Amino acid sequence: MKAIVLSCDRYIMLANHMIYTYQQLWPTNHFKFRVPYQDSYPDFLINRYPGKVELIKTESPIKSTALSLLHDIPDDEWIYWCMDDRYLIKISSIKEVDDLYRCVLDIKDKDVVSVAFHRNRDRFSANSRLNLRSKIVTDEGQSVFETVHTNMTKLPVVWSHHFIRTKVMRRLFQSFPDRPFTAKEMDFFKKEKLPGEKIYVLEKNLAVFGESTSRGKLTENCAASFKKWGLEIPENFQISKKYHIKGKLPYRLFGIEIKLPARVQRLMTTLVRWYWRNK
Repeated sequence: MKAIVLSCDRYIMLANHMIYTYQQLWPTNHFKFRVPYQDSYPDFLINRYPGKVELIKTESPIKSTALSLLHDIPDDEWIYWCMDDRYLIKISSIKEVDDLYRCVLDIKDKDVVSVAFHRNRDRFSANSRLNLRSKIVTDEGQSVFETVHTNMTKLPVVWSHHFIRTKVMRRLFQSFPDRPFTAKEMDFFKKEKLPGEKIYVLEKNLAVFGESTSRGKLTENCAASFKKWGLEIPENFQISKKYHIKGKLPYRLFGIEIKLPARVQRLMTTLVRWYWRNK
């Protein structure tokens, strides 16, 4: 499956960091990461991830970059959307995400256009957003529910990492203005959904993601991730004090799931931030 990495030359080290987290935390993934470049050919990505990266030369504007990455992919083919502004922090179970991947490939209904395995407060967190009478069951018994967005005219949050049909992303970017625009502006553009298109999400959250940047600066959590994996922090980015983590997974101690009080969780986050800030 092609994994579409919306990026640019300036952010290429963030794209590298994102791919690296997938290779470390989901080593069995079947993705071929499509990475754009404009002026500088990032051959180090080919060398670092043999057989996993395809480099596509594009023009600088975001719209033309995205459409170039999608240009030869059939409308109904599944892709994995993974912008460089997100990265993996944790996956609860490789077996479960592999199971979901196989399930997505087996979906015959072409009106099912989006499947996510990430539930947080921004995306399908409440069961009231699910149609509990309409679900797909994976080979391993996981439930993937249709969401209430099926009955709406707008797409839900589309920039998070998830499985989506090519036709949806192509239509989305074709609708964007031809003038140059920033990534932040895309949040405010119309994101129309066609009648009958169905949006699904896994019942259980399987991953925690981090945001890479905030207002053009590297987030504190992303800088910590670079340090954790032994990657060099890009010199062309300042580090902000913003800390943006998306999603939660249960804490485990010696393989046993435990529920920590909120104040303990906040304390642990504070300690983790202090540790990596001073590492």
